[in-house]
Amino acid sequence: MDSSCKIAVIVVVYNKSCKESITCQALKALGHTKVSVLVYDNSVRDFGNASYCEKQEWIYFSQRENIGISKAYNVCIDHLKKNMMVDYLCLFDDDTDISEEYFDALNSAINDSGADIYVPLVFSAGRLLSPCKIKPNFSVSMFKDEKEALSYNGRDITAINSGMAIKLNVFDNYCYDEHIFLDGVDHNFMRDMNIQKRMIKVFPYRCTHEFSGDSKPSMQSALTRFQIYVKDYRYIACKNHVACYFYLLCKRTMHLCVQYRSMKFFPYLFNINGEKI
Repeated sequence: MDSSCKIAVIVVVYNKSCKESITCQALKALGHTKVSVLVYDNSVRDFGNASYCEKQEWIYFSQRENIGISKAYNVCIDHLKKNMMVDYLCLFDDDTDISEEYFDALNSAINDSGADIYVPLVFSAGRLLSPCKIKPNFSVSMFKDEKEALSYNGRDITAINSGMAIKLNVFDNYCYDEHIFLDGVDHNFMRDMNIQKRMIKVFPYRCTHEFSGDSKPSMQSALTRFQIYVKDYRYIACKNHVACYFYLLCKRTMHLCVQYRSMKFFPYLFNINGEKI
């Protein structure tokens, strides 16, 4: 891996041990110290991650509760800005499979273009999940193939958090909106970056990600997750495009009702049971 660019990695772990994290194990397997690793543990109980990170010489943060992904990012970014000389930071969920080739491809892309934000080609369940295009109502449309994604330079591009690399100076006058707990953090960020006319580049590295929409957790987990989704997108809609709230929420509700063959999701759509998570 080219050492010309100083890179830090931020991994947000949720309710699992780092030993069970695909991302943490991939980073451990790299076998070098050229990438600084910061782990924010959003788990609500102790999985032994503090001692694990200490052994790996990774920087570890936790408040023993789930503070949300936006706050976790801001804590890590604040630490990087105050304590470390870093050019770019890379964001990863705990279930994204990467290799050293990711950093090789990223360094090559940085040397070629010097963009503010880089996003890889992320696949889930065999389809190209990220990047994609986003509409004013926050609905997304997928690229038909890798070639189209790599050549696209429109101002409506978006991407998921995991795998994204961001120049640290982007955060000199910006931080993640902590009103957004989880859902839409990535799309809200990308929308803001497009408004700022930041240079965004898709680079040719393929990785896999376990997207929650392609799995089927328990009913209770799905209900809890849906509550978060409703609350986050209610806030995003108030900021941006009110119509998006009803479009996205109705679409998501119908999908979950069909998937679980249950009408239990409808009360959350209309906020009948309140919005406590």
